[in-house]
Amino acid sequence: MEKFLLIVLMAGILIGAAGIQVGNAFFSDKSISEGNEISTGEFDIGISKDESRFYNNLKLFEFSNLKPGDYREFVFYIKNRGDVEVSRIVFSLNVEDLENGKLTAAESLVDNTTDTGELSRNIIIAKLSVTRNNQTYSLDDYVGKTLKEISGKQILLLKDLLKPGENVKVTVGFKLKDDAGNECQTDTAKITLNIYAEQ
Repeated sequence: MEKFLLIVLMAGILIGAAGIQVGNAFFSDKSISEGNEISTGEFDIGISKDESRFYNNLKLFEFSNLKPGDYREFVFYIKNRGDVEVSRIVFSLNVEDLENGKLTAAESLVDNTTDTGELSRNIIIAKLSVTRNNQTYSLDDYVGKTLKEISGKQILLLKDLLKPGENVKVTVGFKLKDDAGNECQTDTAKITLNIYAEQ
């Protein structure tokens, strides 16, 4: 029994001594950093006819009743509506040729493809330019080519960074060839412009 009391007494002394040292042996403090976040910016471009409002999807032109030699031009703007710089803008013209109803008498004499139109082979790109900060450069590699030749090709429009809030102006001119024949009378070319941007 004495042995047991001695062990309990020694344990108590050790525990007490340890408690005194822990409580009095060092200073303590802490700091905290809460609410830290990582997020991404918005990457967004839009198109417009006149710079007043920008859209994701917008019909830009419709030219009708062309005759050989006629020239038509349209202008559109591409704006960086996001928070991130745009380094590359590519666009493409995807063309679908259609016969617009029954062949005319003159067309039926020369048109062997009664289910497909020939218009895109007879429309040439007469102008393709980009204007930014009052400086215009022409994309001459595509001028003189037909719509059929450039259909589906990727055309690089932007050579420099486009910062948030900035825009570029694109001008495209079409000309129906002077020697366009009866095979493209009453034909329609449906054109989809795809505009693709990258950071």
